[in-house]
Amino acid sequence: MSQSFYCKEPLKVIDQNEIELIHQMSLQLLDTIGVFIEDDAVLSLLADHGCRVNMKKKIAKLPSELIEKALNTCPSEFTLKSANGKNDLLFEPKRVHFGPCSGMEIMDIKTGKLRPGTVADAEKTLRLTDALDIMAGANAGLGFISDCPVEINLVCYYALCLRNSAKIFALGAMEDSVKWGIEIGRLTGQDVLIQASSSSPLSWHSEQIDAIKLACQAGLPVILQSMASPGTSAPVTLSSTIALMNAEILSMLVVTQLLRPGTGVMYSCFTLPMDMRYGTLASGSIELGMLTVASAQLARYYGIHSMIYGPNTDSKIYDPQSGFEKALQGQLEALAGINLIWGAGMIQNHTIWSDAQLMLDCEVFQMIGRSIEGITVRKETMELELFQQVGHFPNNFLSHPHTLKHCRTELLTPPLISRESRDAWMAKGSKGIMEKAEAQAEKILKNHEPRSLTPEIHRELDKIVKAAAKEKGIDIISL
Repeated sequence: MSQSFYCKEPLKVIDQNEIELIHQMSLQLLDTIGVFIEDDAVLSLLADHGCRVNMKKKIAKLPSELIEKALNTCPSEFTLKSANGKNDLLFEPKRVHFGPCSGMEIMDIKTGKLRPGTVADAEKTLRLTDALDIMAGANAGLGFISDCPVEINLVCYYALCLRNSAKIFALGAMEDSVKWGIEIGRLTGQDVLIQASSSSPLSWHSEQIDAIKLACQAGLPVILQSMASPGTSAPVTLSSTIALMNAEILSMLVVTQLLRPGTGVMYSCFTLPMDMRYGTLASGSIELGMLTVASAQLARYYGIHSMIYGPNTDSKIYDPQSGFEKALQGQLEALAGINLIWGAGMIQNHTIWSDAQLMLDCEVFQMIGRSIEGITVRKETMELELFQQVGHFPNNFLSHPHTLKHCRTELLTPPLISRESRDAWMAKGSKGIMEKAEAQAEKILKNHEPRSLTPEIHRELDKIVKAAAKEKGIDIISL
């Protein structure tokens, strides 16, 4: 399995009383104001189960009893299956996975300049994350590929995920691509993770609901994400934003359980505050970190799993700002016990991919993972006999077998961080961490080969891409 970490003692930003208040406010919102649902079949389904529905306005008001019943059928654990069984993802309470994400442009590793990404770039970034044990998923590099047709861009990307990585990939509810992404995953018998997002306040549109329906039909878990933005699409007070976010997620959680009881649900917060000075979203803000901690608390309260696209930065390059914003948010998110933290390799509000940033993020994630697991106290690591054998100064523990036995598990050795003496550092070329990160990425790409697919799977994959293209009325030869 991909490397994951167990959060020993999750962080809290709201107490139990405050969780109850938020829960009750969310129930009131859904019972009195209701939620806009752009799907007549789902509205009818809700009406059949006791909701007050206005079909003309497409508003459903949900009773608290129905919400409680739906929560009781959500699984507290589930596993996403990979094709080879080596990259399965187990979701259980306090288990933390880290993964990559994808942006609209790529930062060239040689020049530092931005450019549109290509199929070749997508293949490269997917191979890079495939090689990294700490990366739980395949989605990496590009959310838009400039040399693929716009109409089937995501379908092409999912095909590249399958060809260049043995890891699980996620599907976004765009371009009618979810049904094709599910078919692509089935070629190797692997699960995919499907994401749907609300339109705040209190609205779910048809494209997102269609993705949820497909997930339920296929027996796949779904990420339910609120993108309520404090001060714009949500109240500026964080507590009210949390209540709104929670109501939106609960409303569609009910739908998933009515469509297919037992569907796995991931509670996802992407509630980006606005910087009121510039009218821009503050993705690297400390408030987003706090909101994600609260979302993890609510997910645990409901006995379901949590997911976040992060850690984030507003920086336009990899610099001290990107370093401290991503490290601080990442530490908060992991300490909160968020089950899937998906955002390695990204800068500038999740819009730009950088190979070097991926290497840095993985370095930070290793340290964060080490910190959230805490210190293990047991007889084997704290023996009286050990102290008796060493005694007093000037004796020491360096040459004792106990040190050799435990040093690799007790003391993390990050590959990029400089800890050697200054003279040793200068003798090796005085390289900074960015230069080392770029060299590490290039070395991995030179040496790593992804799993190979059979000729039959390649042919079937081409058929799926061509079928998607034909449905859109365009011609495509092959990727």
